[in-house]
This record gives sequence, structure tokens and C-alpha cells, in this order.
Amino acid sequence: MPRALVSRATVAILAASGVALTVAAALPAGAATAYSVTRTTDPSSGTQTVVRWAPCTVTSTGAVRTHYITYRINTAGVPSRVRLVQNALAKVSAASGLHFRYLGKTTYIPHNAVLHYRSGNRFVFDAAQERARTGAELVIAWAKGSASNLLTPSEAGVGTVSWSGNYKAQLRIVQGAVVMRRGVSLKPGFTAGASVGALLLHELGHAVGLNHVSLKSQIMYPTVGSWSRGWYHYGDLAGMRAVGRPAGCFRTAESAPANPAAIARAAGVTVTG
Repeated sequence: MPRALVSRATVAILAASGVALTVAAALPAGAATAYSVTRTTDPSSGTQTVVRWAPCTVTSTGAVRTHYITYRINTAGVPSRVRLVQNALAKVSAASGLHFRYLGKTTYIPHNAVLHYRSGNRFVFDAAQERARTGAELVIAWAKGSASNLLTPSEAGVGTVSWSGNYKAQLRIVQGAVVMRRGVSLKPGFTAGASVGALLLHELGHAVGLNHVSLKSQIMYPTVGSWSRGWYHYGDLAGMRAVGRPAGCFRTAESAPANPAAIARAAGVTVTG
């Protein structure tokens, strides 16, 4: 039986009023249902909403505009990873109705900013820097563990999102990242078991808003091993619909990615990472 490979989702949460922030944290490892999503209060309406990307926007004239999530790939020198990611995103798109647009390769590696408060260090996904450095809303990167503090020593991969909203802009995911650890021994393609495709589909699930579940039959189970499928199963597919196009279009433009590092620096807090 292959060694279980640990995966984790992190969240770098929101600038609801344009200035507020919370700290990146590990999501709960289990969920009683076949899929799990994050719900929080949308500041534009004051009601609970599922945290997800905007698949489309309805304009004031009633026209529907499809949103294309732009992305870049850091292949770490392995060109075939472009096709691997594109195939994986095609599966995400088929399951969710979300659309993606490839902008090309990048050398950028997503990471957390470390905010050094007197009470202790706080870690938050540096979504604003990722957007500024890459011009993309999503970055998928292969990296050594030492190159990204998103990865802990035991993890084969990590997916993370940042969402924002304010009283004028509906809350939504505005930035995402996936980091895949280099050098991990995995089966090729999207085969059952501990395959690179299974791990990538899992992390992309986090990058579109899905959390871990306790059912081994689902791709969103916290670890990858002999039990893993190389495709999204019934719970994963239901979750994809909950965060995708079937959940409906948005009616406002998005707000900018949160920049907690800049806010902390302005308050005299040392920031590294």
C-alpha cells in the first residue's frame, strides 16, 4: 500500500470592508457530508453565502458576461506539466461550469506573508502580491518545500484561496493558488491510487472553494493513497455545482484582493515571507 500523502487547504480571508483581515488557517479535516464548502457573511447583503468564484456577471442591462479565471503555471522546468494542469482544469470546468484562461508560464511561487505581531506570528496567503507579480487570478506551481511556506514538511500539496467583498461588491474568491511539492513519487496521469492527477484535482478543488470531507471515496478526502480516484466522484461533483455556474451569476464587480501585508506594514508591523 503506498504511503498516504497529506494534502491541506488554507484560507486567506477577506477584506470585507476593504481593510479587515483574518489569518490563514488549516480547514477542518473532516466533514460529515459528501462535500463541504465554506459559508460566511456577505457584507453587500448581510446574509450567509457560499465562498466561490464568480462564474458570470449579470450587467445592469441584463446581459450575462462569462468570467474567465486567469491562471499561470510554474512548471519548475517540466513542460509537460502545462498539459497536465490544462487537462485537470478541463475536468474542473466540466464539473463546475467555471471557465479558465491560460496566460502562460511564470516563475512565481505562491506563499504566505508572515505578520510578526507582538502576540505571535500570523500567516496569511499573499494574494495581493501574487496578483501584482503574475497578473493572474490563479497560480499553480511546483516547488521545493523550502521555497514556499504554504507547504508544511509532511505535505505533498496545498490549495489556498483569498476572498473579498464590501458593501458594494458581492463577496467572492478573487485569488487562488496551488503548490505541488517537487520530488514526490506519484503515479502518472489521472489514474486511481496515489497519482499526480488525483493530487492535482484535490488541490484544484480547494482552489475553487471545496473543503476536505471524511469519505475516502471522494477526491476531497484529506490524503491521497491507494483508495484515491483519478476523477471527481459524486460528492465532489455536488460540491463543484455548489461553487460553480449552477449556483448562479453575480450582479456586482469584484473588489481587489486583500492586502493584509500592506495593512500590517502601515501599522508598523514587521512582515516577512
